[in-house]
Amino acid sequence: MLRSLTITSFTVLTALNLLAQQASILNNGSFETGLMCYTDWMWSNTGQDFKGDYKFSLSTDAHSGSYSMEIACAGTDCLRAAVYSNLIPTAPGQAYKLSLYSKCPSNTNSFVHVPDTATGNVSQPLTCNGNWALNQVTFQSAPSAAYFFFYVFNADVSWLRVDDLVLTYSDGTVPPHTVVNTGERAVGISGQNVTVDGKPYLSLGYVNVGYNDLAAVAATGANTVNGLGSYNNAACFNTGRPDYLDRAYGLGLNFLPDSTFTARLGVPAVFPSVIRTFAPHKAVLGWNLADEPDLVELSFTYIPPATLTAEFSAIKSATSLPVMFDSQHAAYDWPSGVAPYTGAADVWMAEPYGPNFWSTGHAAGLFNSLQKKPMWFYQDAIDASLIVPKAYWAVINGVTGLHYFEWDQFKSDSAKLAATKQVFSELKSLNNAIFGNNLDSFVSATPGLGYTARYDSAADSIYVLSVNPALSGASANVQGNFTVNGLISGQTVSVLFENRSITAQAGSFTDAFAGVSRHVYQIHSGRTSLSTRLAGKTGADTSRDWQFQVSDSGLAAAKASKITNVTFRRTGGTNCFPRVKTGSLPISLGTLIPGDSAVGDVLVNFSGCDSSSQFTVNVTVAANNGRTNSSLVLTNEGK
Repeated sequence: MLRSLTITSFTVLTALNLLAQQASILNNGSFETGLMCYTDWMWSNTGQDFKGDYKFSLSTDAHSGSYSMEIACAGTDCLRAAVYSNLIPTAPGQAYKLSLYSKCPSNTNSFVHVPDTATGNVSQPLTCNGNWALNQVTFQSAPSAAYFFFYVFNADVSWLRVDDLVLTYSDGTVPPHTVVNTGERAVGISGQNVTVDGKPYLSLGYVNVGYNDLAAVAATGANTVNGLGSYNNAACFNTGRPDYLDRAYGLGLNFLPDSTFTARLGVPAVFPSVIRTFAPHKAVLGWNLADEPDLVELSFTYIPPATLTAEFSAIKSATSLPVMFDSQHAAYDWPSGVAPYTGAADVWMAEPYGPNFWSTGHAAGLFNSLQKKPMWFYQDAIDASLIVPKAYWAVINGVTGLHYFEWDQFKSDSAKLAATKQVFSELKSLNNAIFGNNLDSFVSATPGLGYTARYDSAADSIYVLSVNPALSGASANVQGNFTVNGLISGQTVSVLFENRSITAQAGSFTDAFAGVSRHVYQIHSGRTSLSTRLAGKTGADTSRDWQFQVSDSGLAAAKASKITNVTFRRTGGTNCFPRVKTGSLPISLGTLIPGDSAVGDVLVNFSGCDSSSQFTVNVTVAANNGRTNSSLVLTNEGK
């Protein structure tokens, strides 16, 4: 998810000033939690992105506490480098004072830069005399400003250390700040699903959402904000407004913090403090450890697998929240490119961007080949007509989280914004089906089409989600044929979101796909089909266990299924009278969904019978308050 930056680009900075004595608007001024609330960038003499010899690190040479932030030149290609703050919400025209301690060799060039203030760009040199020195800069936000940010630059072939940044109003005061919804959310992993408050969670939302846009994002139907970008962590500033996370939580939005720039420092020891500081809020669903750490091609972003795994372990020592990272290689690479990182995530994430749907299926297949975990994917602002079918293609491939990168791109394009709203609305309405029982064995489709069949118990319906992805070499227009076990001729198949229906043939239905497109089918037949078989016999003659397996091969649930009666009539051999254990019938089997089965144990006393005894056995089964019935007759059956 790399994006090139200019000197006026927006990303992240702040401070959690745990050790500084003065109150601050910043929540990481002492760098005790690494570069949380900051972004870093370097500029190369070549003019190329991701080039240069600067290194960002935590130094134990600190003005106070354990760490300071260091920017050091490690070669000759060192034009300039900076850390810069997240966008800080502000009132227009507000006056501020920023103080910080610097340490750098004498006669070297480092400075603070605040762009777009009321008086234009403000730059002030930092004191460089080889010792820790206090610096202060004052400025006023622009008359129409909603946010501001600042840089701390090293513009020399040397090193710079910075510590104890404090941001206040110009009179030295700090606005009051209260956080209401503190505490850890009940988030876990169940199979390939993330669960929130005990229920499977379909994560739908955007990346990089500012405070002022939270209400607009909630209005799209989103339920998740991913912090990667200029708002990588929400607990960065004390601004006098209701807290970012409190506001998000009140709007029904959850948050996923990001620690990319801290992870790149390679200091796992800071992560327990990071988690204790930034994670304890009911809006926080998990932790995004790093963006593209597996991109070995770029030293700027690369984090060795052992380092990332150690950082993962450090996080897990402090929280039960699920941890994830964005694997850039997963969208196109082989398992060898991703496998070393398997132990660094509870949730798989990738960014299969672009209009070619192949990379989405590839990433999902690659992840599942390594280890089955929940999958949440980033998606980008492709052509509006492709956004909806690509979302369904992801779901068909097992993805249960879609985070669109990034909010501003959709906010500025009405067609793309409408498409994501459609995605959120449709998929949320299909939530029970998406997390329902997989019935792919019930259904097959024309080759080239992607599909998944799911059962929604609340609607007692089978849903078939299907997409024509028009992968390379495939036809753009497809006449799709779907075979469905148990489908009867004349059955209505509803085509959701399109205001039409299809009349099925016996066992199948057909529909046309014009170009890259999706169709969603609902089959609500109300028809169950119970069958029974003798699955086994065990035990002594006085209490012999006959095991009957009852199956539902219909398209609706067999509710309150039960074996109602079992009778024996001797047809040969020694004369005897088998007796079913008194009071054991009926035997409840519960609700059987399509394709499901259950075994009922019938205890029979065969006293007086021997191996020559044979019987006709009648077994009756009922469900749906007696509306569904079935029987099994066994002839010449021994004990």
